[in-house]
This record gives sequence, structure tokens and C-alpha cells, in this order.
Amino acid sequence: MSDSGREAGGHGATRSSGRQVGLALPRKEDIDLLTGRGTYVGDLQLPGMLWAAIYRSPMPHARLRRVDLEKAAGLPGVVLVLSGRELPDYVVPLSPFPFQSRDPFRAGNPTIKFPDHFCLARDKVRFVGEPVAAVVATDKYIAEDAVELVEADFDPLPPVVDPEEALKPGAPLLYNDWGDNLFLRFRVGADGEEAFRQADLVIRERIRSSRFTGTPIEPRGILARYEPTDRLLTIWSSTQIPHILSTLLEDTLRIPGLKVRVIAPRIGGGFGQKWGYYPEESLIPLLAILSGRPVKWIETRSEHMMATIHARDQIHDLEAAVTKDGRILGLRDRIIADAGVAYPVGGLASIVTTSMFVPGAYKIRHYQAEVRAVTTNKAPYGAHRGFGKADACFAIERLVQRVADRLGLDPAEVRFRNFIQPEDFPYISATGSRYDSGNYPAALTKALELAEYEKWRQEQARLREQGRYLGIGIGLMVEPSSSTRMGSYNSGYYSVTLRIDPMGRVFVLTGGNDEGQGHATTISQLVADELGVPFDDILVIEGDTLECPYGSGSYASRFSVVGASAVILAARQMREKVLKIAAVLLGEPEATLTMETSRIFVKDRPEKAVTLVDVAKTAYYAIFRLPEGVEPELLLTYHYRDPNVGFQPDEHGRVPMFSTFPYDANVAVVEVIPDTGQVKILKYVSVHDCGNMINPAIVQGQHVGALVHGLGGAMYEEIIYDETGQLLTGSFKDYFVPTAMEVPNFILDHLVTPNPFTPGGFKGAGETGTVGPPPVLCNAVEDALKPLGIKVQKLPLSPSSIRDAIREALPRAG
Repeated sequence: MSDSGREAGGHGATRSSGRQVGLALPRKEDIDLLTGRGTYVGDLQLPGMLWAAIYRSPMPHARLRRVDLEKAAGLPGVVLVLSGRELPDYVVPLSPFPFQSRDPFRAGNPTIKFPDHFCLARDKVRFVGEPVAAVVATDKYIAEDAVELVEADFDPLPPVVDPEEALKPGAPLLYNDWGDNLFLRFRVGADGEEAFRQADLVIRERIRSSRFTGTPIEPRGILARYEPTDRLLTIWSSTQIPHILSTLLEDTLRIPGLKVRVIAPRIGGGFGQKWGYYPEESLIPLLAILSGRPVKWIETRSEHMMATIHARDQIHDLEAAVTKDGRILGLRDRIIADAGVAYPVGGLASIVTTSMFVPGAYKIRHYQAEVRAVTTNKAPYGAHRGFGKADACFAIERLVQRVADRLGLDPAEVRFRNFIQPEDFPYISATGSRYDSGNYPAALTKALELAEYEKWRQEQARLREQGRYLGIGIGLMVEPSSSTRMGSYNSGYYSVTLRIDPMGRVFVLTGGNDEGQGHATTISQLVADELGVPFDDILVIEGDTLECPYGSGSYASRFSVVGASAVILAARQMREKVLKIAAVLLGEPEATLTMETSRIFVKDRPEKAVTLVDVAKTAYYAIFRLPEGVEPELLLTYHYRDPNVGFQPDEHGRVPMFSTFPYDANVAVVEVIPDTGQVKILKYVSVHDCGNMINPAIVQGQHVGALVHGLGGAMYEEIIYDETGQLLTGSFKDYFVPTAMEVPNFILDHLVTPNPFTPGGFKGAGETGTVGPPPVLCNAVEDALKPLGIKVQKLPLSPSSIRDAIREALPRAG
């Protein structure tokens, strides 16, 4: 992996007594992971533990007439069987909103319908893979065998798998009482008719993204234990939202006074798929309660592909009002999203998010969008890395390419003419979002330089004369992070509990959790700098609702924005308390003291000092020596409110949805082999800006992983249903993900425009890379095939689809 950027100087850095933030320190987490000591839900064993398996619908759309569990219950080793018929005695319908009413219809903007769904289907099934019945047995093999004995009678109904067909009058209805299949409708912006009147031409394009999903190495898993005496339900779950899950379970299970503790151990990747509230997350605890024994369920890969949320899959009908020199005066977008079944798993806000950010990095002052989310007989739609912004970037970057092509202009120049400029920040967009900082022209300029853009343009002309198809794709993608307004689980704040024990060891407990981001390392770096304590003396605890302060979890790349800010400000408060106590012990004014390497000393007389242990023991054991107004112990909890919370709406009632705006300039050079349709990536450059970096090595790991994730969506990954609603890509045999063999040698660099609204100047770093490869590689392939007049209309860029397009175009070109 080539690295020409500023992070290179940090690699190989070692821990020292100097400043830790900004160093590429090795991750604390990796020792356990590399030596096999990391504990995941699948590793956990409890005395008397049982295993659950789930019978899932083989039908995409049908009335459920009968579920016969007699044969399954009779298999030796089976302890419990359950169908949806009994559920109302034990649970209420699933809800995506733990703190709001169960109103089945939300009017206004957005307009949303919420049907009742239980954790097992009761009267109707609506997609292949929907849970219908559960079996609990003494081991997982018996449970799986028992599932094969479940007998269910279905009355088939016509499926609908195309969202545009689902909107037509007379289409099969997933929810009869709705009268249609429209799940959500949202409008944003103003018409901008004047911009269209002033335009030299109006460019209309239909741009469609494909359906794909995240494939964490660890699928979902749940282990539940119920202690009836205390009415305490303990859940071990591979979830991104432990506190929210605990609240949702307390809200769902019909047990008065129920207390739920959720523990998220090591998590083998989340990518938004583990942000939702799934049927299994109330089903498995219920099975533990009914059986009186701990129950464990681990999702198989095929279950993950058919029943865990999907994403992307949007149709954008765009109209751009443009001038002859390529300036975009106005933009309209009509969006249809294929939302699958209307399960309340969370993440529906990603569809709304898309419509808010279609203008992207461009200064488009007149913008209007309408989004319609449509139910179809597919797995539910939800959160996925890039949460709606990836779809927005795909639409705008493909459109800008088409504008350049129509006008015969260089696609880089069209971008430069339309960019939001550095002096415009903080910039309020046409949808009311506040872009914090950035330098888009500098990022794209750097990317073009690293890609040797002019040289490749010359090479492209030379190779075209030889009949070869070389193309260059460009894009600048903005991926806002740290959501504050949309999404049912968002709390808008981040909490940190900080404790120093009597021996001077530092404990940091947060309301978030880690599914691979390296929080233990970055939090230790932040606290080490603020408190002047050794990096290795800091222990980070996350993902336990009993021990940690309440929080809404880990998503939207929010840790570096609100989490890091909470850690910094909590540590500064603790530092103030330590200095107050040390001032009494030393008999010196507090203003003359400083902290370093767990010592508090007089700035100009470092020999006059006390240790952090001296201060801690005083706080715990000698409270008579504490200054007036200082509480015993070294313990505090700090709540950091997101910068956008309390941001006043503008005259149109618009408020920001995200706090920071990291971005990524990409340039790709590809060659298309016409005989096979193969796309060879000759060069791929990414220039990323996530503000100040806490740990450059972690940023690079997150960013490269995100780029590969985006590469998968661009080149290989696609969820496919046939016209009958059957899933055709239910395993890795049919659903392709990139391996190390397919990943190009990314050339990376960074710009730094600090976020001015947070104490550390950080922005999100974990998702921006995901959004670039689909539009940029599409642009590159379309540029390569320009002599044939081919427009790339479909992802992924598979050899078969490209070869077919070439064969169809060759007679026309000839």
C-alpha cells in the first residue's frame, strides 16, 4: 500500500513521555486479536446453555396458514419450540423508537408508516428468510435438525420485487391496510425555477445504484440468560448499540420491572448491519426466559445474506440546470428507494439522508428533492457504511461526469468550477447543513498530481489509436459524520466516566463501543496527553450497559467527533481536580503547577513535585486534606453535547443533520479488455481529509478498509432477487467480495482542515473511503468506453455486463 502522505512520518512511532495524539502508535487491541485471546459472542459458553435455530420462510409473499411444530418438538434433545401464534402473550410488536409512541403513521415531512411486526411471522410472510418459528435444543446440530422437521402451510401471494412496479395501481400489497406500497415520503429544498430559466441547457439523467450489503467476518450473534429472582436479563450481543438494545428489550418484553444488561464483547465488524433492532434480538431473550436456561444463537452466513439488512438500491431521476461553461445553477432529484419489507430495524433515515446531500461538494444553491421509499418482497433496508451519503455521492458524481461529457469539458475542470471554496466555510448548504471546513480544490489538485493526470490523458489518446480502452475517473466525495438529527437511536450527546484509582491507574468508561475502530488506543492517546499519564496506564471499558454511562452506540463515524471531545473535556476536568489537590499538598498556587509522566510539579521548579498516586490516595483516604468544595475520590462523568444540538433552524425550518464533513478526492485509471469485459485498475489515488488525526495508522487502516468496501460495491457485490422474489446470492459462492488479490495498490495522501467546532479538530474517518470507488470507477469505465458511445448504467462493473454492453455497441460504432 503506497503512502505518500503526512501519516508516513508517524509509522513506527513508539510510546514516549511526549505528546501522544498524532502518533501512529500500535493498537492496544491487536495483541489479544493476533494471539487468539479476543472473545466474541461465538466463544462464550454458560452452564446449561441451549442453542436456538430458526425456521425461515421459503416464500417471498404468502399467507401463513399453519405452523406445525409437533415433529420438531418430538426430536430427542429439543427443549422448546415456539411459533408466532403465542407471541402476543409475551412481547409487544417491534418498535424502532424506544422513547416514542407506537403511532402506526407519522404524518408531516417525512411521512412514514409503521406496521406491526413481531419477532416471528404470525399471519403473513413478506420475504424469503423471514423468521417463522424457533427451536431450542441441547446443541446446535439438534436444533438445526429440528428446524428441518418444522411444517408450515403457505398460501402463496404474488410477489413484487421492482420498486417502480410496486408503486403502480393494482400492484400486490405487502400491507393491505396501507392501500399502497409507499413506506416513506420526504421532500427537501425549493424548486429553483429561476435557475432553470437561466440555464443554457437542462441535462436529465437516470442513475441507479445496485443493492448490496455489509459482510462482517462475524455475523450476528446473541446469548441470553434470565435470572427470575432479580428479573435481570443479561444479553451478550454483537451489536453496535448496547444501551439502545437494552432499552428496546425492556420496552418489548412483557415483564414488569424487567432489567436488561447488554454486553457487547469483541465485535468482528459492524458496518451498520449491527446497528439495527432485529427480530432475533427479542426472540432469543424470550426463548431464554421461557426455557429457564441460557440460550445462544449464531447467525449463519446464508441467514446473514437473506435476513440482515440490505442497502443502496436507489433510482435517481436528476435534472441539472447548467451553463455552457459547466456551472450547475440548479438541481432536481426524484428518488425511489427499494426499502424491502417494512421492518423497524433502524436505518430508514439513510434514505432521507441521501436526499439531503445530493449537492455534495458543489455550490448548488437551488436544489429540490423528493424521496419515496417503497416496500417490496425483499429483506429490510437499513444502515450501511456510508449511510445514505454514498448514494448521494454516486448520483452527483455520475451527474457531473455526464455534464462534462455533454459539454465536451474536462471533468476535473467542471468540478473546480462548481466546488464550494475554502473561504466559504462554514458553509450552509441548500438543505440547511453546516459544512464545517474543507479545501476541495486543493484535495482534487493533489489527487490529480499523484495520479499524473495529464500524462495519463496523453497515454489514453495514444492507446486509443491502437484500439485499446483506457479511462480516467474522477470524484470528490463528501461523507458527513456524527449524525445528530435523523435516526431513531440518536441521542445527540456522548458520555464518558473517568476514574483514577488509589494507585494512580486511569479507567475510562464510555457510552459507545468498538467494532474495530481502535477506541482503546485512541482514547488512551487522548487521556495520556490531557492528564500527563503513561499510555499503558490507561484502561478503556466499553460495551457494558451495567458499567458504562448511557449512550446511543457506535455509528456514523461519531466517535472522533463527539466521543473524542467527551474524552478530552472529561480529562481536562479531572486534571483541574488533580491540580487543586496537588496545590494543597505542595503549598503552591494551582496556576504554577503542571502534570507530566504521572507527576505534578511546579513549572519552574520541577524538583518540587508529588505523584499522581499521592494525589489519588489523598482523594480516597485523606479527605480532610482536600480543598474546600472538592469532592472525595477521583471520579467524574462528562456529557458532551454535539455541536449541532441546539443549532437554531433557519427561516425554512432547516437544521443540520451531521456535525463534520470529511471528504475524499479520488482518481482512478483503468483499462477495459473488450474480449472479456475485465476492468484492470492501473492506478487508484485517494486524498482524504478527516481533520486532525488522533492516530494516523488507525486512520489509514480505516480508510483503506473503507476503500476496499467501496471497491466491492463497485466491482463485485450485488444482492440479486429473481422475478419470483427468490434470493439468488445467498452465500459467498454467488455474492463476491474482494480479496487481497483484487485490491489495487492505493496511493494515499491526506489534507488537514481541522473541524473548528470541536476541541480536537477531528472529523470522522471510518466511512469516507467507502463512497468513492463506485462513482469513480464507473466514471473511469465510461470514459474508457467513450469511443463506443457506451453509458455505464449498472453496478457492479462485472465482466459479463461490460462485455455484453461492448458487444451491443460494436455494430453501432462500426
